[in-house]
Amino acid sequence: MVSEEWNWSMISRYSVDQLLDSISWEHFFYTWNVKSGTEAAEHLKQEALQLLDSLRNRLSIHYLYQLLDAHSEGDDILLDDFRIPFLRQQIPNSEGYCLCVSDFVRPQGDRVGVFATSVECLYDVSHDDPYTSLLLQTLSDRLAEAAAEYLQQQVAASVGWNTSHIIRPAVGYPMIPDMSINFLLNDLCDLSQIGIRLTENGMMQPHASVSGFIMSHPHAYYFSIGPVSEEQLVDYARRRGFTLDTMKKYVETAVS
Repeated sequence: MVSEEWNWSMISRYSVDQLLDSISWEHFFYTWNVKSGTEAAEHLKQEALQLLDSLRNRLSIHYLYQLLDAHSEGDDILLDDFRIPFLRQQIPNSEGYCLCVSDFVRPQGDRVGVFATSVECLYDVSHDDPYTSLLLQTLSDRLAEAAAEYLQQQVAASVGWNTSHIIRPAVGYPMIPDMSINFLLNDLCDLSQIGIRLTENGMMQPHASVSGFIMSHPHAYYFSIGPVSEEQLVDYARRRGFTLDTMKKYVETAVS
């Protein structure tokens, strides 16, 4: 059940207790190179939960969300007429298609959510042992992802979307490898409202932050853009309003 206070443009915060069930411990164990289901994994999880319990009132977990009218135009998505270009796969998938994020937004009459989450510890643990500091950082990363997951659940319930049709492509992940998309999100909804600052490369601070889109489409699923050709980069740079060299800097991990 969604609170009556829920609306289409929100800036608020979550408690640790709200997000515990949304934490992906599998990803947490992977970060620590610990196999799930082992005694070592259980011991690590218990230590993580103890740390969360001791810091629950010192963790600031914020989220920002807007649900916007949307439609697609080629490889671009327009959110309330604010244009966001995307990259398209250059190598066909198993079904013979080269996918783009915009493929999962209808040409007219759609809605797309824009979101960001951030986690910051209001306690300096640098004087503690390195293990505790690393444990807190990896936990914060998972809490930021858990906040995004919990937010997605709220959106699905409030809009009435089929949960099996929802995807949440995040900036900097395989579907959106271009970190400079964060600049567009910042222009659209001012990420500083939840304490997020962008570096010159589009990286977010605090490190435990996630940004992206929430969308619903019956055929939506996650995919990787993969290698990007020079020809597509030229077109993408034009659509983004950047020089080719600047565009390469932002998507260098996706360039073949």
